[in-house]
Amino acid sequence: MAKEKRIEAELQLPEPIIQHIQSFLSGRMAARTTLLSKSWYTAWLTRPNLDFDQNNFLGKFNDHEDVSRFWGFMNKTVQRYEDSNLKIESLRLWMYDWFTSYYEQTVAREVIIKAIKMGAIDLCITFQKEDSLFALPHEVFGSENLIRLSVDGCIINLGDGMVRCSGLKSLILDSVYLDGDIIWDIISTCPLVESLSLRSCRVLHKTRFSFADAYTRTRMLSLGPFVGSVVNLYEFPKLKCLLLNGVKIHSSFFDDFSSKFPCLKDLTLYDCDGFKGIRVSGPSLERINFTRRRKMQTLRVKFDVPRIRRFTFSGIHVPSLSFKTATSSNWESDISITCLSNQSDTWFLNLNKLLMKLSHSKVTLKLKISSQSFDQAGKFQGLPKPVVENLCIHDPSSVCPAFFGILLRCCRPVFVAQSVFGEYSFEEISNISFKEAAHKRLMKQASLICSSANQSTCGPCDLGEINWEYFDAAVSAWRPLLSDSSKRPRAEERIRVHLRWGQEPAVRE
Repeated sequence: MAKEKRIEAELQLPEPIIQHIQSFLSGRMAARTTLLSKSWYTAWLTRPNLDFDQNNFLGKFNDHEDVSRFWGFMNKTVQRYEDSNLKIESLRLWMYDWFTSYYEQTVAREVIIKAIKMGAIDLCITFQKEDSLFALPHEVFGSENLIRLSVDGCIINLGDGMVRCSGLKSLILDSVYLDGDIIWDIISTCPLVESLSLRSCRVLHKTRFSFADAYTRTRMLSLGPFVGSVVNLYEFPKLKCLLLNGVKIHSSFFDDFSSKFPCLKDLTLYDCDGFKGIRVSGPSLERINFTRRRKMQTLRVKFDVPRIRRFTFSGIHVPSLSFKTATSSNWESDISITCLSNQSDTWFLNLNKLLMKLSHSKVTLKLKISSQSFDQAGKFQGLPKPVVENLCIHDPSSVCPAFFGILLRCCRPVFVAQSVFGEYSFEEISNISFKEAAHKRLMKQASLICSSANQSTCGPCDLGEINWEYFDAAVSAWRPLLSDSSKRPRAEERIRVHLRWGQEPAVRE
């Protein structure tokens, strides 16, 4: 008994601090803290941050009994809070739509409404099912206390309700169906929004059929003129983070961009269509992410972003980019290109131009080449050779060996990821000396790249030393892996190749 009291005393913390700690944990992990002491158990019973995740109630067979336990626990918990006049600050609700009946959806709506009435300022509602028919209660957007809202997989239909959440600062809409142009009502009513994320949202068209068929027609959410409507995101003067995924954007959206978004720091456009050649200017922009996985037209962008810290691009075409010279001195660029066809002179020249435009930054280049060969490329004598800090080629075994030679005529990689040299299983050499097997394998693959670089189509190569390095996690530093070293890296350790070049100068501005 004395020992238990001593442990209780050691774990005694003020209840607000315990609840603050529990707020950083998942619902399951927070529940486990109740085993520490009575004070932690009491704090958990009255915590203001509720997390209901249906995954925590699914048994081996995912039967109806498991579903009933989840809905029963959630309903009783919120009812207890209401009866005890407790406050709710945040509610996270994660559900499977295929496990919910009309009754259970009604319970979910009641829980959300009660949380709002008890003062919730942070709501995260997720229905894990495509084409979910769960309608978000209109009371959500009628809450004046709401600060953060994340909705995934729901229908948003205000009905006769009004948008009153003027204090909203963070809004995430993911895979939602919007009735009419509700999004614009939200935008015009919430001028304090600092972070906006619209992912795969669809605008609904009502039909004359029953409710079940009422939302069978949709259109892509658009920014800019469409169907006679004009979208205005510029009611967000304090916007700092903007993410658009699968949204149709008119080119006029980027006109006078800096004055429309004077505080914007993060811009992410993921598979957005409707624009080709644009100009993006922003005195506060620090991070830009463009992704174009679909077969869209080649992206052409002119940037005027003096405070840029990181630029990321992923797509199937080499983009045409230009950056105003007055950029920050220390910034990074991460370029990922998946090439679905054979590479020609034009492809390599465009890649060289892109790397030249990014030469002010520390470049990471990731290439995924799906073709087995490429069109015979011409000579690349006289081309400037921009420095690529990190180079990684996915599945190099599918790439024609001469590809490396042409690539080394377009740039000067400093560090090359292990995948260029093929995956190396350390378990395969458990019965032999690591230094002999690794050195033999590396020199063979490195020689292949050197010989490719010296082909007549490319001219002489100035590649000098090739050094193998591993990342020593104990000291957080890269160390040389010598051929006569007894060091045997573990499978989880990172490995790279350091290329040292000869007299021919590389471009690094």
